[in-house]
Formats: sequence, C-alpha cells, structure tokens
Amino acid sequence: MRTPGRFRWFVQDETGAVFIFGLQIFLILLVVSGLAIDFVRQEERRTVIQNTLDRAALAAASLDQTLDPKAVVKDYLDKAGLGYLGITPVVEEGKNVEYRRVTVEAHDDMPTIFGNLLGAASLRTNAKARAEESIGNVEISLVLDVSGSMGQRDANSSSGNSKIASLRGAADNFVRKMFDNVQPPGAPAGRLSMSIVPYNQQVSMGNTLAGIYNLSTDHTQNTCADIQLLGFDNLAIPPSDPLQRTMYGSSYDFLGQNRSISRTMSASGENCYERSYSPMMAFEDNESDLLNKVQSLNAGGDTAIDIGAKWGLALLDPSAQPVAQKLADLGVIDAAVANRPLAYPDGQSSVADSSMKVMILMTDGENTRTFSMKMAYRTGASGFYSTVSATDFSDQDMSNLYWYSEQRAADNLKPYYSFFDHNWHSLDEVGKTTTTQSCTWKQSYWGWYQDCTTNTTFEKKAPISIDWETIWGKGWTLQYVIKTFLLPPRQALDSSTTISSIYDEMAIASVYAQKDANLAQVCTAARDRGVLIFTVAVSAEQKGINALSNCSSGPSYEYTVGADDLNDAFSSIATQISTLRLTN
Repeated sequence: MRTPGRFRWFVQDETGAVFIFGLQIFLILLVVSGLAIDFVRQEERRTVIQNTLDRAALAAASLDQTLDPKAVVKDYLDKAGLGYLGITPVVEEGKNVEYRRVTVEAHDDMPTIFGNLLGAASLRTNAKARAEESIGNVEISLVLDVSGSMGQRDANSSSGNSKIASLRGAADNFVRKMFDNVQPPGAPAGRLSMSIVPYNQQVSMGNTLAGIYNLSTDHTQNTCADIQLLGFDNLAIPPSDPLQRTMYGSSYDFLGQNRSISRTMSASGENCYERSYSPMMAFEDNESDLLNKVQSLNAGGDTAIDIGAKWGLALLDPSAQPVAQKLADLGVIDAAVANRPLAYPDGQSSVADSSMKVMILMTDGENTRTFSMKMAYRTGASGFYSTVSATDFSDQDMSNLYWYSEQRAADNLKPYYSFFDHNWHSLDEVGKTTTTQSCTWKQSYWGWYQDCTTNTTFEKKAPISIDWETIWGKGWTLQYVIKTFLLPPRQALDSSTTISSIYDEMAIASVYAQKDANLAQVCTAARDRGVLIFTVAVSAEQKGINALSNCSSGPSYEYTVGADDLNDAFSSIATQISTLRLTN
C-alpha cells in the first residue's frame, strides 16, 4: 500500500522544476544567439558586398574611365574576394558618351552556423548599386558687349589694357576651360556647342546666317535685323518667319538725344554697326574657330543689351534647330551638333535628348539706343519729284524739286510744293527752272567792274518720281532729310508739324528704360524655360548693373568686377557650369 503514496508524493513534489524550465530557456537562448550571430555575419557580408558594388559602379561610370566598365567592376570584385559572385554589370551610355550609367546587382547565399537548428541552411544577401555620371550636352551663348566704351581703359585697372583686350583674354580662357571640362581631347564630338554674339547698338548676323534666316531684301547693305519688332516675351526667332532687315545709314534721334542734327552719320549713329568681327558665330563646336572669333573682337558703337540677349537666347531655343542643320549641311559646323538647340531641360527628357542651356551676358555700360526705319520709307516712291531726272536730288540746288501732297490732291487743291518758291502748284505749273547770269564789264570813276543780270526762265516739264533708294543713297541721316526736305512742305500743310513728329512716323527706336524693360522680359521668359543666365558687369554704370541683376538667375550668378578681375569672373562661371552639369 506504500506504492500509491509514493506516487502521489512524486507527483506533488516540485523539487527540480526550475531546472527543467531553465534548460528549456537555455536551449531557446542558444538558438536565438546562434541566429543572431548568423544575422550579424549576413549583415557584415552584405555591407562588404554593397560597399564593393558602390565603389565598382562609381569607378566604372566615370566618364574619365578609359577601361571597359564591365572589366572595372570585375576587377573590384576580384580584389575584394567576391569574384565568386559572377556578376554581369549593365552598362548604358549616350551616343556621344555624354553620360554613362552602370548598374550592378548581386545575390549571395551565405551558409549559416546555427540556422540548421531551424532548417535554414543559408541566408540570402541582396545588394544593388547604380552609378551615373553625366556631363550632358551643354549649349552656351556668350553675349559680349563690343560697344565703343569697351575700347577704353578701365580707370581702376593696373594692367593698362583696354576693356576689350581684357575681354579677349577672359573669353579665351573661358572657351579653353569649357572644352577641357566638357569636350576634352578624345571625347566624342557633340557634348558642347557655343555661340558668340557680339553686340553694340545691334547684332550682325553675317552673310551665312542672313542667307538662312528669312531676312527682308529691301536692301543688302547690312545683315542686322529689327528684332525689337518681334517683342521680348518669347525666345524664338524661327528662321522661316519674316525678319525685317535693319535700315542702313543712320536713323539716330539727334533731337531726342539733345544734339544738333548731323548731315552725315558717325559710327555710333549707324543703325547697324557692322565690321569684320561683328557677325555672330552660331552652334560652334570647334575650339580653334571659337578662339579665333574671340581674338578678333574689337570695340565700336552704342549699347543694346536687350538686342544681344534676345539673339543669344534665340540661339538656345529649339526653334533654331533648322539653322544648325543648314550650317552643318554647308560644312560650317560639325554634323555632331546639327541637332542643336536641343529640348529645354524638363526633368523628364533623357540626358542625350536635352541639354544644359546657359547664357553669359556681359556689358561695361548700360542700355542706350537702337534705331532703324519703317519699311514704308525705304523703297519705292518717296513723294519727291524732279523735273530733271530720277536721280536729281540735292541739298545744294533744289530749284527743280517738288513734293507731292496726296491730301491736297484729294481736296482738289494744288498738290505740288516747289522748293524754289515755296508755293503750291498744279501739274501744269510744274517745270524746270533755269537761272542764268550775264555780265558785262563797265568802267566807273573807281575803275572797271562787272555788271551782272540774273535771268530766271521756266520751262514746263513732267515731274519725274524720285524713289527712297536715291535719297538714302546720299548717306544723309534721317533727321537731316526730315529737316531739309520733309519739314518745309509738311509745315506748309500743317504748321504744328515738327521734325520730331515726322521722325516718330518714320523711325523705329528703342532707348534706355524701354530697353531695360525688354531685357527684363526676355530674361524672365528664359528663366521660366530653365535657361541659366550668368551676368558680368565690368566697371559698368549702376543702371547697367541693375539691369543685369534683374536678368540673372540669382545673386550667385551675378558678377560685378573691374577689368583686372574679368578673367577670374569667367573662370568662376566655367567652374560653376561644370559643377552644375556633373552628377553622380
């Protein structure tokens, strides 16, 4: 009967229960600790693999890397003891090697030490690295002030050089640096294109570009265009759109500038100050040609920053692509840049299909004046008539000159104004006036003298129309023609008529504040499209500094320097462009 009692005692006895529980906990801790060790090993392995892949991808993606990118990745893995992974990198490149993207992905099954306790013989490690370096396509418009003041020495300069000489040196170094950074020797062509836009009171297109754009043919004496008529709220100047050629000669507003009216023009008064160095150079990717262009620059003329900026930005706008294609067809530029200008950066286009667009706008002064003449007063009948010939138009002898008034003709009044007697005449009263003088010698108390008689004869003649081309061919300024020839008959019609009122009818003019507003408007349109605008004011007037500040992409894009620091400014801009374009 003792057995049941002992059994009950055994069942009820709790001695050693904690030991059993502790043994269970120990086993659990042993498994967990073992798994922790395996996980630490896995993370260590993953870190080694990830770091190796990162370094390998970055090295392989470098555009300076001359070795095969896949071989570079393999070499990194082998030296890290990871060659067993058998990775095959994915390499993507632009057609001009303007970018390289390397993707490396690895999977590693690490044998566990304690994982077998739970049936996990290995732990998988996944790692992926992607590196991209792009010095994408860069388009630059270098818009440079070549007005007359650039030929002067900066008063604060220690070098003694003129500002144009300092500009030549600075622009030369800028071009070299951009090619070193973006288009180094041996790199595929097409990464960098650059336009140089010299400006004074106008911008000269040059014969080649003038032949590509739809420039008016009312004359062929210059290759400037009245782009101020296009407005400044957009950047495009499509080559197929009609473009009015700037009138030759001088339409300078002497009275509006508080000056005496000049018979003939000065260089600064020319509507289009065009010299051998003046024409734009568009979409160029040849370093030597760009450097030669820079070294040819000289100074002369007035200042129209808005016109320079408008052209510089137009050469960054995709609407000008047919121009680049035509230049390539003509052999002027390389075929590698025939597709310029590319699309504006929008964050979605590929590196190959878009470009970084930059305008560098430089001046040493402020906006002043741009003049031209309306088309109606350039060619065809002028309203002036001669009774001698179609080319008889002189400011020395106006006895046979008439001006025809359509207004008086419509009112059935005598319509021909005579410059001989300053009266109005009918057609029957129009003729050739001839003045002769006959003299005889006579003697008086004081000696011999000539007694002369002036005889004026009138012969009815048909009036011969004089065209505007004959008048402007004399080389006279617009306001001189107005004062000498147009004002007398116009005042005979309406006494309130002035030189200025006639000038406003005939001239195209933009000056000072209007030009500042034009510049601000076109720069705003450019910034809205993602164009980066750097500005350089070289010993400039405060108004010029303010105008450039309103144009730039921000304070860090503005440079206000003296001529001695011009090279540093352009060098800094080159560095900024390279830094902004380089992405990893």
